[in-house]
Amino acid sequence: MLQSSRKSAWRRSALLTVAAVLVMTMLAACGGGNKGEHTLEFKGVSEGEVVATYKDGKVTQAELDKYLAIFGVTQPSYEQIITIPQFQEMILEQYVSYKVLAGQASEESLKKAREDVDAQLKEYKEYLKTDTALEAKVKEKKISDDDMSTFLMLTSAVVAHVNSLVTEDDIKKAFETAQADYAVSTVRHILVATTEQNQETGETKEVRKDEEALARANEVKAKLDAGGSWDELAKTYSDDPGSKDKGGLYEEAEGGKWVPPFKQAVFEQEIGKIGDPVKSDFGYHVIVVEKRDVKTYDQLTEEQKEQVKSTAAYTYMEKFMTDEMPKQELKITLPEPEPTEGTEEGAEGAEGAEDGEASASPSPSATDSK
Repeated sequence: MLQSSRKSAWRRSALLTVAAVLVMTMLAACGGGNKGEHTLEFKGVSEGEVVATYKDGKVTQAELDKYLAIFGVTQPSYEQIITIPQFQEMILEQYVSYKVLAGQASEESLKKAREDVDAQLKEYKEYLKTDTALEAKVKEKKISDDDMSTFLMLTSAVVAHVNSLVTEDDIKKAFETAQADYAVSTVRHILVATTEQNQETGETKEVRKDEEALARANEVKAKLDAGGSWDELAKTYSDDPGSKDKGGLYEEAEGGKWVPPFKQAVFEQEIGKIGDPVKSDFGYHVIVVEKRDVKTYDQLTEEQKEQVKSTAAYTYMEKFMTDEMPKQELKITLPEPEPTEGTEEGAEGAEGAEDGEASASPSPSATDSK
């Protein structure tokens, strides 16, 4: 159990983060089932030790083990921390929330979910033909076609239900707060890094103190304001290998690719004016926006519109987790783990990973920083 208030806050944040991963991105790595015969309950797991009770039901150890096994296969990036007790407790709460939400889905939403599952299972089977590693992992975990179908149906039912709650006003509000993600800009920047990451080990180390980096960034800005060359100054000062040899240039880039402080600066900064240094997890950026195209909702692609809708839908997931889940009176009784060397360190590692701590990368790109 997580006792401290800090870890409790992390647990709630992490739970929502993982929920977003599963609910707002439809998983392709799932097994097959017969067309249209998808259920919301795993078979053969109702007996045995109970590890959670809640207002609407219970979860057995066998049921949780099944869900964790499939979760590990569909989300391999979490596989190293899936055995950590705190993470299992978090996933157990997430699983219960999915069961409750799926139980609230209308027949229309369930019909839509079944259609989505049919399409995804077909895609999975085609993918499985070329991925022997995934096939081996499924066999190793003893995950049946029915198990995988149930997992995906549960997720799809939650998606369909939450999406059904979204109104046009919700979508408009979500877009208003996310316009910076869809604006396309041409920018130049010089990064004065405070940290750097070893690309082989992933380890991060400090390269400059914060005040030293800020002073160097201000020096860069002063030279640019005085007419200095972006090409020359970027080569001399920039720690971003992706742009330092191009005068710091990124052309026609969508805002959603940048880390938040950089993205907002690019969206808000006056065009053609060199802004004051902007701090991100990487260091300080000196930025000039050469061109910016702010899109209206009607100009978005269908895929982008679905992204906006997903953002709007996720607010309902957050509201449910915050306001409704406590009413379920969830009681978790997972067995106490045996103390092992490195357990505490592993738990802290999971905390950092799920709390949204960005790894240090010299590029302002959000995708590169993950």
